[in-house]
Amino acid sequence: MRRYQGQARAGFTMLETLIVIVYIAVIASIVVPRVSGATRKARETNLRATLSEVRKAVESYHAETGLYPAQVDDIVATVPPADGLTTNGTPVSIIPADWRGPYLQARGGLLPKDEILGQRNWRYGTSPPNVGAVHSLAPGSTVDGEPYSSF
Repeated sequence: MRRYQGQARAGFTMLETLIVIVYIAVIASIVVPRVSGATRKARETNLRATLSEVRKAVESYHAETGLYPAQVDDIVATVPPADGLTTNGTPVSIIPADWRGPYLQARGGLLPKDEILGQRNWRYGTSPPNVGAVHSLAPGSTVDGEPYSSF
């Protein structure tokens, strides 16, 4: 057996390095799905809150004018739209004095984004029995298996 004289060799062996890499990979395989699941859950919660806000604005519009918005964008309008919809979907002229909008204060005068789609598009009902109903257009389901379209 030979002994080296002089400087001792410093550093990690290949086996020690591989063991550390395996530990890191195991920890990452546990942590990453939990973090990405939490992010998705947060987006779903935000979507529910946004839908609630938009629906309240539609209901306020209906309470003041007696009509539903002809299109969902009318809740952020800064001037009275020409028409609204009755509960059976018939277009009727709005009396400007009844309109007290905008009913949703949104940044830039735009509808809020659907957090799942990342777009400002919403499914809006204009025919019975869904006049005034607002839903997400996002495909797929939540972490719990509920379709986004049912929100």
